[in-house]
Amino acid sequence: MKTSKLIYATAILIIGLLFQNCTHDVDPSTLTDPTEASYAAASSIKGGVMYDKFYGTDAGFDQTNPNLATMSAKGDFFRCKQCHGWDGLGNQGAYINRGPKTARPNVSGINLYQIAQTKTPKELFDALKSSTNRRAISYDLSTYNPATNSTEGDKMPDLSVLLTDSQLWDLVKFMKEGMFDVSELYTATTTGAYPTGTWSIANLGKTGNAANGFAFYTNNCATCHGATGTTLIIENMTLGEFTRKKANEVQHKVNYGALGSNPKMNGFNLSLSQMKDLYKALADVSKFPGLAEISGYPMASATTGGIMYDKFYSTEAGFDQANPNLATMSAKGDFFRCKQCHGWDGLGNQGAYINRGPKTTRPNISEINLYEFGQTRTPQQIFDALKSTTNRRAISYDLSAYNPATNSTEGDKMPNLNELLTDAQIWNLVKFMKEGMFNVNFLYDSTITGTYPTGTWTISNLGKDGNAANGDTYYANNCAVCHGANGSTLIIEGMTIGQFTRKKANEVQHKVHYGAIGSNPTMNGFDISISQMKDLYKALSNDVKYPNAL
Repeated sequence: MKTSKLIYATAILIIGLLFQNCTHDVDPSTLTDPTEASYAAASSIKGGVMYDKFYGTDAGFDQTNPNLATMSAKGDFFRCKQCHGWDGLGNQGAYINRGPKTARPNVSGINLYQIAQTKTPKELFDALKSSTNRRAISYDLSTYNPATNSTEGDKMPDLSVLLTDSQLWDLVKFMKEGMFDVSELYTATTTGAYPTGTWSIANLGKTGNAANGFAFYTNNCATCHGATGTTLIIENMTLGEFTRKKANEVQHKVNYGALGSNPKMNGFNLSLSQMKDLYKALADVSKFPGLAEISGYPMASATTGGIMYDKFYSTEAGFDQANPNLATMSAKGDFFRCKQCHGWDGLGNQGAYINRGPKTTRPNISEINLYEFGQTRTPQQIFDALKSTTNRRAISYDLSAYNPATNSTEGDKMPNLNELLTDAQIWNLVKFMKEGMFNVNFLYDSTITGTYPTGTWTISNLGKDGNAANGDTYYANNCAVCHGANGSTLIIEGMTIGQFTRKKANEVQHKVHYGAIGSNPTMNGFDISISQMKDLYKALSNDVKYPNAL
């Protein structure tokens, strides 16, 4: 009898658990409990998109909301993923080294995935809707400083004034049913403590099936990313490389889409098993190589490529000065310098060179955004484009006949580099375009008005969020010996170094990095990072420390 009762009780318990675990499949209209009905009607897919950027168009946020401008201006203070990580593990996961800046808050110490699995939907909803210990939308985030004023900025925004109850339920459903347990996808190791710790992964895909993952990739991803993941480059990485480095991020974007991506990437609503399979496939470097594994690229030098971009036929660039074509190039230099047609900033006639009209001594500026071209093509694609002979100008063409008004077609063409450079030299240019070009949008804000060749270009916010004190130190250690303590010792085109930088920030960033060819005294380049360049620009934006006056 006891055994029968036990079996019966067990059966009732199992039925109850099955019912509990299947509430999301129930018709919400049949539920009498408002909480159950709201949860059943919610969408974990919508919630996953919102977790990335709840105020975005893709998340269904009202784009006429009066708070949109505030959120867009300080986005990382409103994105769930910023404080809790793509993996939901906060500062104990992949974001253990994502320290705060004036533009982003500290990462939360809460393990959001664990919290979501141990709380009821109603408890999660109440927590999201709470106004207690929340940051008001009116709080001035421009005062945020991680060292001196972080308390309010580090608080969660008051979602009750930004999102509807329905939207909050979507976030709840994502947290309960849509978040992957990343420990099932890879093995992560963290060392140290936030914000200076390290995070690394191994065993990508764990027990997944690589063959199934490869089939999924071929059917769903190859159209945009190519058969080997090398067609569409992401943050200067192939897809395989990006996944192996940022598996914490890819799992979310594959499932819910990459907001603002171009081309647009929608999510696939994968199961945990499918995600493991895909990761197992992408772990295979032989099938999904990184940039370093692509032929011709590993041995190239971005530094040499940067010098070549300025003047590839110069001694500094390693060009053979006995080359019979040298006299032709020297006589009409601007028809052979990459920077002349594409600009120091790589933006062509949509950047600082919007008003650099042609003359008999120089061609029209290209309309190609070379920086974007380099970041969205594989090394092989860039190499093939540089090496192409189609629509290229022969070295034998008589450039003395060039006239921008009447005879510009041939002169405006790119020279046939096959006649001038070796494959190794072309690979150097490729590596510069992939790894050596600065995104000048990180260095300053620019405004262009009008159209080429009579438009105008102005800059502001030089150095953006750089650190002026660090920039002053960098300048003192590396620049002052020639330019003087305040930049007025060595005059450039009639300007001090501060004045020159504030006027020609598009040019200075390249020459600091790769040197100024033909300068006297010789200026060699510095192995400077984008962060250091921002710091230096921030310092040089100060016209009191680095004055215009001679």
